Amino acid sequence: MNKRMPLVLALSLPCLVLAGCSDDATDAGEDEIGSQTDTESDSSTTATTDTEASGSAETTSTADETTTDATAEETTDATAEESTDATAEESTDATAEESAEESSSDESTDDGEESTTGDPCEGEGPPDFEFSYIWVANSPQGTVSKIDTQGGVELARYTSGPPGSTDPSRTSVSGNGKFAVVVNRNGGITMISAEEEGCVDSNNNGMIDTSAGPNDVMAWGTDECVIWNADLPGSGSDGPRPVSWTIGEQNPLTCEYSLGDVWVGWYDQGANTGSFRLLEGATGNTLDDVDVPNWSGMTWGPYGGAIDSENNFWVTGWGESGPVVKIDGETHEATHYGNPGGWIYGMGLDLSGNTYAAGCGTANVYRFDKQAETWSTIGNVGGSCLRGLQVDSDGVAWIAKNGPCGLAAIDTLTDPPTIIDGDIPLAGCGTPVGVSIDAEGFVWVVDQGVSRAFKVDPDTYQIVDDVGGLQNPYTYSDMTGAGINAQINPQ
Repeated sequence: MNKRMPLVLALSLPCLVLAGCSDDATDAGEDEIGSQTDTESDSSTTATTDTEASGSAETTSTADETTTDATAEETTDATAEESTDATAEESTDATAEESAEESSSDESTDDGEESTTGDPCEGEGPPDFEFSYIWVANSPQGTVSKIDTQGGVELARYTSGPPGSTDPSRTSVSGNGKFAVVVNRNGGITMISAEEEGCVDSNNNGMIDTSAGPNDVMAWGTDECVIWNADLPGSGSDGPRPVSWTIGEQNPLTCEYSLGDVWVGWYDQGANTGSFRLLEGATGNTLDDVDVPNWSGMTWGPYGGAIDSENNFWVTGWGESGPVVKIDGETHEATHYGNPGGWIYGMGLDLSGNTYAAGCGTANVYRFDKQAETWSTIGNVGGSCLRGLQVDSDGVAWIAKNGPCGLAAIDTLTDPPTIIDGDIPLAGCGTPVGVSIDAEGFVWVVDQGVSRAFKVDPDTYQIVDDVGGLQNPYTYSDMTGAGINAQINPQ
């Protein structure tokens, strides 16, 4: 059953809305852990782990740098990257842009006098919120779930792409919280509106036809909250993975952020090249293309990505030679900084924009210092493989662990960073893969093995809620918007 979607509670924020989710899985719901016997899709390649070790903790290496100029492409109005659904682009552009950039004007200061000096938005902390979503990709089903993190209820489930182009994994949430994108590893990326005002009444029936829950998945092209789809190269191990919204312009009167744009990347294994595309957030049209040669030579290429406060796009590669790469937020120049000396998997940024990478095989945690441009090994938290990683507003890095399943926590604000707890049990877990933080500060763990999402109290480590009925979810990216929020409003 589909319904007229009620007005979603938008965050009445002085600065930002939180909402989001991300997830990554193979067609059969199997892991992409190269150090184990699991493989992605039908690949027969199994990477070994005997060369993964990077040595003892606190070793530091200077990164090898290779700079690559971005290959610019002019933005056109061509429809090659439009969604195959029936949503008209003109309606999409107007609705998405108006929704993202509208703001109430308040030109006075608190005492009623017009402000003439200073930045009225300076020092603004995280705003009050009225909704908080986590967006979880049901990889083998080809859908993405929108879950209310406060009530622990799945509110909607959407088809992630055209037939034959699904297998969703990473998701990312816009800085204003109103839109999410989901990446399909069989090629393509789709944008979905989180609230009714961003949806499009394409059939002109006077209502928004959209999913009403997990058992109400509408056919591709019929859900009016699915805004656009852009085709992308690659599939399987070469398919698109890392994704992040950029931070939009801030209104100096309301402190609200407009809709940003979207970075997404894929792999050309034959040419050993990581490829990245910047898409216009409102339409999905191409703004620029960037190629990074000499990527890693591994089976899977660009794997995780995140935006820092300066709109630099940081990407890590998969495996024992997976690098960290920065795409400059202004010039789009790419810089290849090499590998930390061990196998890496999940990634996230701390509050200063430094990259943290989770190791697999050695269970080491690595940090790339963006100022010093060096890798260091923070320590070993045990287990056979570390997966997704997210840093909360208190500077704690939460890491999903396999073998045994659970969590690890690291304080990124100490110098050097310190392990808070390397062995946090997670009752009922199977194969935790993705980690994110909701608007209230709770830690969410998406578990591929038991098809559930756990809500964990960061103080007690107790599971306070969980959502079932998911389909082998596989998630590594900023699925709630906490990552981009932490860069906009670092504590």
